[in-house]
Amino acid sequence: MLAHALAYARANIHVIPLRGKIPLTEHGKDDATTDASVIEEWWQRWPFANIGLRPPRGIVILDIDPRNGGTVESLGHIPPTRTARTGSGGWHMWLRYPHPVRGKVIDAPGVDVKTHTGYVVAPPSIHPETKRKYQWINQAPIQQLPHHLRDRIRIPDERLTRTTEHAKSSDSTGLAKRVSEAQPGERNNILFWAFACAFEEGASPEALAAIVDAARSIGLSDTEITRTMQSAERRR
Repeated sequence: MLAHALAYARANIHVIPLRGKIPLTEHGKDDATTDASVIEEWWQRWPFANIGLRPPRGIVILDIDPRNGGTVESLGHIPPTRTARTGSGGWHMWLRYPHPVRGKVIDAPGVDVKTHTGYVVAPPSIHPETKRKYQWINQAPIQQLPHHLRDRIRIPDERLTRTTEHAKSSDSTGLAKRVSEAQPGERNNILFWAFACAFEEGASPEALAAIVDAARSIGLSDTEITRTMQSAERRR
């Protein structure tokens, strides 16, 4: 995995080590880097870690999951572009589009949109459930997002603020749920990740309180929770 991680870094794509799909480092996706010495240290520590990639700004990744009804056909014609086959049988299609986007494609169930604010699992990582490898099926240059898809993922300027506020609420609910499902050995990492995402999205006090309650429900102490929250806030 190390050789692949270093190759991504040389291509100026920020890399993060994953356990399955969850970042292994203290600050989650915010630790993603192209620094070869850091990457080498990570894979010496976790030699079997999966690879996460944080897309550069201006890149969107269409995450098509057939388990949730996602199909390539629902997106219309897309020119040949860099595409990975996921370990669950889906696709990650890399495209260029430098504007704010929704988290999902309109009228395309099972198709999410990933940007520089998140990350994706990259080949040749192994899916934690199916044990199948992620594989590049097309390493063509990254193409522009087709015009017919732009209105299906773009956030209109006049709705940007209102849509962002709605997303904060929805995302924060999902963050609290993810914390409540965390398993021993990954709880602190996931809690940090949840707080970091919440702060990045400007979450409300109520949303932060939901994450705190979720952390308490899995046995984390108030001291641990407070320390993790403060650490995540400092990373903003």
